[in-house]
Amino acid sequence: MNTIQLNDSGVLFNREEHTYLLNGKYLSGITDMLHRQLFPDEFSGVPAEMIEQAALYGTSVHTSIEQFDSSWTNDGTQEVADYIDICHKNALTHERSEYCVTDGANWASNIDKVFRLSSDTFALADIKTFGTMTADKQEKARWQLSIYAYLFELQNPNATVGKLYIIHLRDKNKADGSTDHIANLIEVDRITSEVCKKLLDTDLAGEQFENPFTKIPADIAEHEDEIRYLLQTKKAAEERLNELKAEILTRMEAAQARTWSTATMRLTRKLPSSRCCFDLARFKNDHPELDFTPYERTTAVGSSLIISI
Repeated sequence: MNTIQLNDSGVLFNREEHTYLLNGKYLSGITDMLHRQLFPDEFSGVPAEMIEQAALYGTSVHTSIEQFDSSWTNDGTQEVADYIDICHKNALTHERSEYCVTDGANWASNIDKVFRLSSDTFALADIKTFGTMTADKQEKARWQLSIYAYLFELQNPNATVGKLYIIHLRDKNKADGSTDHIANLIEVDRITSEVCKKLLDTDLAGEQFENPFTKIPADIAEHEDEIRYLLQTKKAAEERLNELKAEILTRMEAAQARTWSTATMRLTRKLPSSRCCFDLARFKNDHPELDFTPYERTTAVGSSLIISI
């Protein structure tokens, strides 16, 4: 099979003004649209100074990594070293940086990293430098990368996007003197091109997009009243049980009793005690020179459901 060469978009990107120009027409970027349609509260309550500092740090990391990929110039930063290590461990072969994709009419955006997986299959990656990769931030990145994949395949009809990644890098000193060091490769599931196109078309029409991933299916919504009743009943039962337990404990302490029992129930009073816990976070902070990896154990935690009423 012949190796596919990626097509250039023909878009003129102004880095300082962050604008996209094609055939005399300015195109819209993806980030502002996502903020407008799906994540309007992303920066709510965050001081402007903090947002600016985060943006400057993110730009510096992107620039350093782009310099390495374009000329193999390593500025010696930890973030570049971590990026190199991630690419090596995951067999990611760099193809393009800041690769511009467009639908040729209304939209354009730059993809941080394009990696070649085979002659016709590619992985797209976005570099993030957040302190914490929250669920909302990861979901926004999933939408962002999925739209990139849609535009990428429009621009390169014979190419396929096989993987979508978040490259989460950070190496900054914290106020307590420790280092906030993060180097993770996070694979995200792709949202279909049909859904991505619907989102873009809805925004162009000046309408509000209905997120299919947050809409409760009708058959589940039918149980809302029952779920509300069960939760309220559970709360009332727990409150009453706690009242009874407090009353029984007081009575047992007054009687200096350890156990009370009937034919079907046994009540046991636990005596006061103290508990000693090991403060792992503090110990790590006090001994940064030690390698804790051999003593760390990762345990899988299953998914769960939180219901708010």
